[in-house]
Amino acid sequence: MSEALHFDSLVWHWPIAWYLFLAGVSAGAVTFAIFLKHIKLGWAAYRSPYFQAAAIIAPISIFLGLGILVVDLTKPLEFWKILVFYNPRSVMSMGVLVLMVYQLVLFLWLGCAFQQPIMEWVEQRAPKLQPWLERLWRFEAAYTGVLVILAVSLGAYTGFLLSALVGYPMLSNPVLPLLFLISGLSSGAAAVLLGGIWLKGQPDAAEVRFIHGIEIPLILLEIVMLFTFFSGLILSGGRSEVAAMQALGPGFWGVVFWVGIVSLGMVLPLFANLIMGATAKRTVRYVAMTASFSLLGVLLLRHFVLYAGQMTVA
Repeated sequence: MSEALHFDSLVWHWPIAWYLFLAGVSAGAVTFAIFLKHIKLGWAAYRSPYFQAAAIIAPISIFLGLGILVVDLTKPLEFWKILVFYNPRSVMSMGVLVLMVYQLVLFLWLGCAFQQPIMEWVEQRAPKLQPWLERLWRFEAAYTGVLVILAVSLGAYTGFLLSALVGYPMLSNPVLPLLFLISGLSSGAAAVLLGGIWLKGQPDAAEVRFIHGIEIPLILLEIVMLFTFFSGLILSGGRSEVAAMQALGPGFWGVVFWVGIVSLGMVLPLFANLIMGATAKRTVRYVAMTASFSLLGVLLLRHFVLYAGQMTVA
């Protein structure tokens, strides 16, 4: 196992994998919060434990991811420089810019989503703020549109970021951003389900059925993306084929892929969701178990791509 985690060509290690995972969870949670509000629940979405979970998970996960990234810097106390100076030719620099705008628009949108309880509090304790808030809330539709674009950009960026490691065939695959986007949405759905259960949401609520209805095609699409990802590497031949076979073959990361990612992280939640779709009643244990395995699968996928992708140099 030590050889799988420590080798000469390794440049980025586990903190980057956690950052990529948490950024994907945030993007996915935001996307499902928007779906719940504008497709399923309407103005009363803020009352739903599952929407509340998404509203909590989205900002906290991105803050934790950025915190891990800052601590991992060579000079963490100088992190403020990447917030001020931007290089348009740098994937990392542009990613930080997207993150800053994303967080600003996220809080504006959440303010609109919780408009009614905020207004009730303002009317009682700070009535002078009411006209200012009403001006901000007029642009809710614009916030929603921009946030969707930013969430999708953030989800795809987690894949583009790895392309900054030049010289690794597996990390230069053009399918990687789309794979990370889809798996990020899947992890966001799972996190929202777990958070909603923790906030005492009903396991058989309409929100759970709605999320599962989207989660099933997401898992299927994720499987297709994985097949496309490795098919492209193998058919390219040369070092790309070597990278794919080394990652999928016998060894630590091969076991992680087939057992942890494919079997536990995709196939098990897929069949469990299909079974739940055919039954009349869901239980807390059932929903929590499938969501946990789905999250585990995405977390392992981030580590697998990061580490296995750096084992073979072009």
